[in-house]
Amino acid sequence: MGVASPQGWARFAWQSDYGQFYLVDCGDVAFEAPVEITPQMEQTGVATPKAGLVVYTQGCLQQHIQIAIYASEPEGSPVEPLSGRPWTRVSTATASFPSRAFGLSSPSFPHPLPAGPLFVLDAERVNVRIEWMEHPEGRDDSVPVEPDVIAVTLWPA
Repeated sequence: MGVASPQGWARFAWQSDYGQFYLVDCGDVAFEAPVEITPQMEQTGVATPKAGLVVYTQGCLQQHIQIAIYASEPEGSPVEPLSGRPWTRVSTATASFPSRAFGLSSPSFPHPLPAGPLFVLDAERVNVRIEWMEHPEGRDDSVPVEPDVIAVTLWPA
């Protein structure tokens, strides 16, 4: 069996205000992230509302977010591929995207732009692996910093 190839992927420079970003189902015009962040959400770094996905970040405002979509579960790697640095945490979840499509969003812009970026899925329910490569030292976001990396990998549940 060979190495799985993504059906699609993209990497974005992102600014996660309020320490979170969203994968919003394209059919959910009333998406709302949880207001209360529970200890479990803090620990796992993820929340799964009725539709969509919420990913929590650490203190840094700057991230590189990678979205990758596969037909089946790909093998994970213990390190972030571009830097070779180990992931600082990994979580898994199952999420629902009834429209089988989603866009990226954040608290200051609660709905994705209608012209994208949009991602199309093969299934309504997907497994998700979220991997973070966070820099543990304190940082001052008023000066240029090396961004955290967050990889979000999705495949049919």
